[in-house]
Amino acid sequence: MLFSHLLPDQVQDVLDALPTPVFFKDRHGVYKGCNRAFARLIGRRRREIVGLTVFDISPEEYAKSHFDADAALMRSGGEQRYEAQIKRCDGERRHVVFHKAALYDAQGELSGIVGTILDITERKALEVQLADMAERDALTCLFNRRAILAHLEALHRDRRQASQSLCLMMCDVDHFKRINDRHGHAKGDEVLRQVAHLLSGKLRDGDRVGRIGGEEFLIVLASADLEDARQVAERLRQQVADLSITCAEGARLEVTISIGVARSLHQDEDWADVIARADAGLYAAKRAGRDKVIVADAHMLPANHKDWHQA
Repeated sequence: MLFSHLLPDQVQDVLDALPTPVFFKDRHGVYKGCNRAFARLIGRRRREIVGLTVFDISPEEYAKSHFDADAALMRSGGEQRYEAQIKRCDGERRHVVFHKAALYDAQGELSGIVGTILDITERKALEVQLADMAERDALTCLFNRRAILAHLEALHRDRRQASQSLCLMMCDVDHFKRINDRHGHAKGDEVLRQVAHLLSGKLRDGDRVGRIGGEEFLIVLASADLEDARQVAERLRQQVADLSITCAEGARLEVTISIGVARSLHQDEDWADVIARADAGLYAAKRAGRDKVIVADAHMLPANHKDWHQA
């Protein structure tokens, strides 16, 4: 038998040398032993763990799930592997992988369980970071085209089920090509970043904004009230016009946006059609002299109507 030639203290020394947290429990869920790495992970001394149950060292909502998993393992035997969260005694939450096995005595009777813990908190944080990066526009840090359209589609689906409408805006930086041509692409990028920062910072809870491409932005509003949406659009238009951006000569660079606003007409209307009407409102604002907000009516569609599902 492994370690059978070692004294108990020597076995403990071997376990303490392991960097992986190890613990033992009897069939009643009482901790009978653990190594130094386990004690560090939990945030208690070993003597403060042995003789206790998971309910003594973890909040009840965590302890209950751990206890139920242990009970399932002792009923079925074999091994068990799963991801979970633990909460240290200092309140810090950690993402971990439990790997447990049932223990049996010389007569083949269940005596408890032994387990190891792999801390994957940093890996989980990296996964979240990578997922966030995949949804973000590299220049502006807003949602990218795919992410904002996915948000719109999900919201529209929920609104349909509740027989509710939604409102959105299409925004475009006026004369952006002229800014690039006169002041360079670096200054054009700065304009996009500042406009994006303003839009994201001035929206309300529940509103979302993404960069659709180039100098175009899509704002999906939490409110379904069209007059409320128009007022939000007017406020954003004015705040962009008040931006203080200087060019190389020190003069103030005038930046404005045009905005088209639309609301879904009925619960069966496709979200792509709502965007198309907001886009039509945007182009109407451009034709009306720019730096304007136009609320699209039911019949307003652009001549070059896009398929936003494929765009």
